[in-house]
Amino acid sequence: MAERNRAAELARVRRRDQIVRDDLPSLIEDRVGEQMEKLETKLVEGFREMGKKVVEESTQALSDQLDGRISQLEKISVLQTDTITHLRDSSRVAEQKVSGVVNNIEKALGDAVPGFRLTPPSHLPPQLTPAPDPKALIKSQDRSVEDARVPNAYCPKCTSTNVRRANRTGMWEEFLRLFFIAPFRCRACRHKFYRF
Repeated sequence: MAERNRAAELARVRRRDQIVRDDLPSLIEDRVGEQMEKLETKLVEGFREMGKKVVEESTQALSDQLDGRISQLEKISVLQTDTITHLRDSSRVAEQKVSGVVNNIEKALGDAVPGFRLTPPSHLPPQLTPAPDPKALIKSQDRSVEDARVPNAYCPKCTSTNVRRANRTGMWEEFLRLFFIAPFRCRACRHKFYRF
């Protein structure tokens, strides 16, 4: 009886071993698959976190650089506005002084020579003009390309009125567009300047 029990036990153990041997590859494959999935999940999470960190750091660096450049542009804009205001004021003061001196000379010469009158400078806007004769023919303006002058504009270097708009070049001049400041070029001395 003990022999039979031992033989039956051995047969059961062999059967179990055979089942384990048969199922071993699928068990290994399942376990390895689970481990690979866990490893894959960890790697994906690690890459995701690393990507987030890289994006955050690069965004921070870019925003710091942009903040620095924006503050520099704001300082330049303030300096430019101050310079333009100063130039406009000094130009106005100089024009008033010159016109005062010319008026004094004209008055003195008018007192000395009856009927004497200076012709107004070409770069200043015309003063009061006599009313035109309604029966007279009105000439059309010459629309040639050469006469594409900007009204009331003169070169600050040589005071010529032969001034035209210049093309915008570079980021600085595109930036000036925000403040309605355009580049002009004098056709007489080729000086480039900026005005509203």
